[in-house]
Amino acid sequence: MGVFDGFQGSSIQMTPQIGMAAGLFYVAAADGHLSPDERGDILKIVPDDNVLRMGMDFARQNGWPQFLQSVAAVLTPQQKLCMLLNIADMAMGDGHLAPREMQMLNEMQVGFGIDDATVQPYVQALMTKNNLGVFGW
Repeated sequence: MGVFDGFQGSSIQMTPQIGMAAGLFYVAAADGHLSPDERGDILKIVPDDNVLRMGMDFARQNGWPQFLQSVAAVLTPQQKLCMLLNIADMAMGDGHLAPREMQMLNEMQVGFGIDDATVQPYVQALMTKNNLGVFGW
């Protein structure tokens, strides 16, 4: 233990709510920044400021692989699917899925043990929902 270890902050106990907040932050920041639109999307999903702060702190203190392992251990199957779909919707919301976002979603799907047959209809629905080009915009 070093003299400066106290600056790392206390360890955050993973909960489903903190996991949702952290997962949203990881994927939203996958491109290196958090846009105001992404921040707004996160606030719509996670309405608790304390949970948002802890989720962001967890994301800053832990790598993606550690996050996946920690969150998978505390979520029910229903929560895993809900989290994956909310994060996918946020990532697809700008009309395209960046390579790192796609990789993270694939890793989350595998880490959560969700098979393609289960998630495919939902992903197709999200693609249809987010294809606003059909309106000529």
